[in-house]
Amino acid sequence: MLIYSYICIIIKVRSVMKKVIVLGLVCLFFGATLIAQESLVLENGQYYTANKELVKGDYTIRYENGNKEASYTLENGVLNGQAVFYYNSGAKKEVGEYRNGEKHGKWIKWNESGNKVTEANYYLGDKEGEWTIWDAEGNKRYEMFYDKGEKVGTWKMWNEEQELVSEREY
Repeated sequence: MLIYSYICIIIKVRSVMKKVIVLGLVCLFFGATLIAQESLVLENGQYYTANKELVKGDYTIRYENGNKEASYTLENGVLNGQAVFYYNSGAKKEVGEYRNGEKHGKWIKWNESGNKVTEANYYLGDKEGEWTIWDAEGNKRYEMFYDKGEKVGTWKMWNEEQELVSEREY
């Protein structure tokens, strides 16, 4: 009778173990699928899910610590609309807009202390208009101009004491 009880227990344990293993494999499969869907694949200028579907809507990427790394909008797999990038600390790094996958309009960048370091303009990916660069202390260092990606106008450079040290005409 004792041997029969042990055999019944072993059969029940094996049955339970099989169910646990199958359940574990199912969880592993679906967990991997969910993780894969979170990452995007860039192919031919368009973003796809792991399932090869074009991505649309708002999308956020996070650092390992949970803070946002970037947030932007995708339409048919292409960047469109406002994009915001962040430092690992959570401080805002850069803000701008995309149009049909290209930088477009005004882009502003800050250092991790929150000081504005760059203000740039684009027209469908080409540098356009005035560009200004400041140092970490907020002193204006460069002023540049572009027309359809080409350097134009008078470019200026200042030193740490805010003295104009260079001017160049394009």
